[in-house]
Amino acid sequence: MKTIILLWITTLALCVGCSDNDNELPAIKPGSTGTLTDNDGIEYIWVRYGDLDWMASNYNAGTPYYEQKNSRGQALLRNSDTELVKAYYTTYGNLYTYEEAVANAPAGWRLPTDEDWKKLEQTLGMSTSESNAIGWRGSYEGELMQQKDGINLRLCGSITLGGSGSYLFLRNAGDYGFYWTSTVDESYKKSTAVYFRRIRYNSSQIERDVTTIADESLMGMNNKYMGVRYVRDAK
Repeated sequence: MKTIILLWITTLALCVGCSDNDNELPAIKPGSTGTLTDNDGIEYIWVRYGDLDWMASNYNAGTPYYEQKNSRGQALLRNSDTELVKAYYTTYGNLYTYEEAVANAPAGWRLPTDEDWKKLEQTLGMSTSESNAIGWRGSYEGELMQQKDGINLRLCGSITLGGSGSYLFLRNAGDYGFYWTSTVDESYKKSTAVYFRRIRYNSSQIERDVTTIADESLMGMNNKYMGVRYVRDAK
């Protein structure tokens, strides 16, 4: 018994001595901050990383995604728990189609390109070669992007197609955050496919991948509505 207690105390002492530093993130803070007002009069904070200003909350103007209707006036979203869906909307902001994301940018702002996202990732510490890769990349950049005093990416989920494209489901809110880029993947010839980013609640990485915007899937990815952060060149 004495041997077991001694080993337990020794192990505890070693853990206490080394736990904090191993999980410490680099202190990479915005170089500047300010506010912008969109076309609906909604005010947002922006933060500056390198030579780009990023919105620090999800774009939220226009019709809420849970109020979207088809041509017959029927609700498109088919999640059974409507109150939970509304709570996610309140917490994480609105979601948009690719076309809406491009068209809704406030004056002087734009939907970020794939290269804009790479610049942000590299500013936060990711290598150039890793930022060019597909899939989950980085070591801590995804966690830095979720810090509230930074760009504050939210776990907004995405809306995917169901029923052969006739209705929609909100998925993964609170677990994942999906964000559009404006960059088309020219190698995909069947229809239009664009790059996006994804963060995860329990991951320090960030994913770079491609999804179609037509009513079809590309490698299992067909995110019809995703989160939007607008960007501009720093002034």
